[in-house]
Amino acid sequence: MPESALAVSALHGLRAVQTAVNVGQTIGEALADLRARTIDHPVVYVYVLDDDDRLVGQLPTRALLFSPPSTPVREAMRRELTTVSIDTSLEEALAVFGKSRLLALPVVDGDGRLVGAIDVEQYARERLARAERERVRQVFQTLGLAVDHPEALTARESFRMRMPWLLCNIGGGILCAIVAWLFTDLLEQVVLLSFFLPLVLTLGESVAMQSLALTVGGEEDRRGLSGALRALRSELGAAVLLALCCGAIVAVVSLVWGGGAAGAATMFAAVGASMVFASLAGGAIPMALHAVRLDPSVAAGPIALVLADTATTAIYFSLGLAIFGASAA
Repeated sequence: MPESALAVSALHGLRAVQTAVNVGQTIGEALADLRARTIDHPVVYVYVLDDDDRLVGQLPTRALLFSPPSTPVREAMRRELTTVSIDTSLEEALAVFGKSRLLALPVVDGDGRLVGAIDVEQYARERLARAERERVRQVFQTLGLAVDHPEALTARESFRMRMPWLLCNIGGGILCAIVAWLFTDLLEQVVLLSFFLPLVLTLGESVAMQSLALTVGGEEDRRGLSGALRALRSELGAAVLLALCCGAIVAVVSLVWGGGAAGAATMFAAVGASMVFASLAGGAIPMALHAVRLDPSVAAGPIALVLADTATTAIYFSLGLAIFGASAA
């Protein structure tokens, strides 16, 4: 059952209310009654019930502490209450709690009887748990996996879900192999390039997936083309800084390795250019998929990886050919 269909009763640890008093009591009687109880949770609100345990009001703490003991509870209580039904969906109940600015929200049954309360601690815990589940879902879907109900999938269904995206990766690998084959002569002359190719590919893939995760994870806050373009510009700025830093590190390693100035220049330029391109691809692909009405959380990951790998390989060898060719000349 999807989370949006779960009722409030499914909330883990729906707290029983231990601070309810009867509407027929006086303030003095209510205080004596509360003091005689063992209350094992923070006292947030004191609720008022009738003889049938129906919720009829809430007794302010100030009134409980400072009203004369003979004051009837029904005169000191507030009748305006924000409540949720136990049959209300959990999603709706959490939304009501978030908007009410209360420290606790009473939960009633169909007859108005008090059955429990959602307090701010439970609200925060449930929101954090949901955010973590959503983060895990996005990570898996970015890789082309739907994990809503993985335990219900048969082997054939799992195969049909996963194989298309693996074919996408196979196709990307073949394209990279073709690009490398076109530069066979360069690889034979400059063996150093083959040593650093896995590192350059890894950096391109990593920054593409980072950009993709940030873009897909924040789509609801970036409505419209202008918002998406602003996010893309911000990501481009971060990508340039990352590219300069990573490119410099790899260039120094190449220089120490013995690749010379040409090798260091190739690594710096290739790492920098491929990371900037991969970051732009990771940010732009969800926009493009939205435009053709495809779900970016499922399709964007494999596409971004294929594009990043192919472009990185092409950029790497093209720059290597240009720089080493120029140095040889």
